[in-house]
Amino acid sequence: MTDHDQTSTRLLVQRIQAGDESAFNKLFMRYYPRIKLLVRLQMLDKLKAQVEADDIIQEIYFELFRNFHKFEWRDADSFYKWVVTVVAWKIKDFDKYFFKTAKRQGAHALSLQQKPPESTECGPNIGDMVESAGYSPSQVVLQREGYQMLERALEQLPSHFRQVIQLRQIEEKSARETAEVLGTTPNAVNVLYHRAQQRLHELLRDMSWFN
Repeated sequence: MTDHDQTSTRLLVQRIQAGDESAFNKLFMRYYPRIKLLVRLQMLDKLKAQVEADDIIQEIYFELFRNFHKFEWRDADSFYKWVVTVVAWKIKDFDKYFFKTAKRQGAHALSLQQKPPESTECGPNIGDMVESAGYSPSQVVLQREGYQMLERALEQLPSHFRQVIQLRQIEEKSARETAEVLGTTPNAVNVLYHRAQQRLHELLRDMSWFN
């Protein structure tokens, strides 16, 4: 992230803390493509069959907005690190709601129309926010198609490659943090990450993402 981006992020945080909701929308939309990719990667197929990623992202939006007064600025990455934590919480919430509740009731998984209780809150629609975020048509395509292509490429990777890219690149964990998750050493993580990136680049090239 450039110095300009860091300054811009800090100013947005200050505006949000002063009560400017539009600043929160702008900050959230900066990370929307990565948030959607992360949500999709963490959703199991059975959950994807029940709910759209944007329904979960809507809940992530509300959770972040409601609790922004608890947010502590440390650096330009602080907000996204918080987002990563909330994504994990919400995925677990939706899994619990759709499947554990259904199991207790002795019924099939709940239908798509039955949302968790907190979903009744009103607020901006994520799809509308993507359209109105000031992107040019080509940028909108990049937001949608670029990350969809990346997701398809990641799905073709061996699980250990996909996991290290998710942890290091998408969740932005350090080599040491990733090593703790994978039960290995930071050096081994760096080697694995390098190999995974090479393979991902090859897949994207084959999909004509790179010229």
